[in-house]
Amino acid sequence: MNSKQYVLKEINLQYAQLKEVVQCILHSILFQRSLGTVRPKDTTLDCVDFSYVKSDDPSSSKIVEDKSEELLSSIVKKKGKTQISISFYEKRTKTTIFSNNNNNVCWEQWIISFELVPNSDQKSLISQLTDTINKIIENVNMDKSIPPITSSNESFPFSIQVNGSDNTGVVDMVWNMFKPPQITK
Repeated sequence: MNSKQYVLKEINLQYAQLKEVVQCILHSILFQRSLGTVRPKDTTLDCVDFSYVKSDDPSSSKIVEDKSEELLSSIVKKKGKTQISISFYEKRTKTTIFSNNNNNVCWEQWIISFELVPNSDQKSLISQLTDTINKIIENVNMDKSIPPITSSNESFPFSIQVNGSDNTGVVDMVWNMFKPPQITK
């Protein structure tokens, strides 16, 4: 199974809106990729009148909270632009003559870009969020080739990487490969 990558349209917003919007998008992706019995929780953003559904899972909520905080500090380093990615994995067992190894193989990755703007109106942000959530749902519904879940928790292992943070990951590697070279005088 090849890894699929979804690059969502860049979201323009103010710094004060960033944390909640990041959490909204990450929770929306996680909710769409939850299988089995899921307890949905309706949530409304404080920064703008927008509601979304997330899974009522404390462990994934803690990860999303931590990574949104990490994104807030990294966007200052990136001068108002940054990316975050969420990758889903399946556990595969690789058997050799001498051992059995469990590997996490990425089967899907979502990349979301953000740019800080000095002013943004509520209608524009609501429109961007609506388009983004609809695109997430559309992509999930089109993709029928997801790996089987082999663990009892009925959820895919995932990781969230913030571009430009101290925790380097896949997004940083891709970012560094394609960023233009520094021009010196």
